[in-house]
Amino acid sequence: MIIFGTRGVRSTKATGTFDCPQCEANRGYRHRKVTRFFTLYFIPLIPLGSKGEYIECDHCKGTFITKVINNETSNDKGQFMAMYEQAIRHVMVKIMLADGVIDDNEKVKVLEIINKYGHNDMTSSQLEDYIKDVQADSGDISTYLKGVGPALNEHGKELLIKCALDVAYADGHFDESERTLIFEMGVIMEMSSAHIKGIIAEFVEHLN
Repeated sequence: MIIFGTRGVRSTKATGTFDCPQCEANRGYRHRKVTRFFTLYFIPLIPLGSKGEYIECDHCKGTFITKVINNETSNDKGQFMAMYEQAIRHVMVKIMLADGVIDDNEKVKVLEIINKYGHNDMTSSQLEDYIKDVQADSGDISTYLKGVGPALNEHGKELLIKCALDVAYADGHFDESERTLIFEMGVIMEMSSAHIKGIIAEFVEHLN
């Protein structure tokens, strides 16, 4: 039986130092590129094009769009990171609320993601208050996501989708309402339906 498919292969384009938004300190970085390859028996053989580029901090392993190492003002970076953090908080809570049930395991996962990728740590009690705020807010996920989605590279967009899947699967099942919301995220971030389906399939494969 011939086994073939595609997968992304990461390589390092450059290294240097930058002001890491997550560490709030000067750190070493790797400028990473992801190339999609045709694989035969799981061996990458033929490059099929670039899937995107991103910056990876050597210290915290956080990943950022390549603009983070460009000559932007600290104010511009700070504004974007504030928007990015708000988007993560809002979207992850919206995913948790999608099926109408607030599961403790989902809350643990949401808090873990917020504190891993956000700039300001959140406590359990702060999360409870934030959940109430989101429940009372009539806005949808585009309220915050549309402000950061277009600026994210492919890796950044995939990371948000995978975080949403982490939350959705935290209670042991993937509800149709959660699936719908994740595809809505993809539309806002200008990702194709096939791309989202591929991320979900890869995520489920790793679970099994």
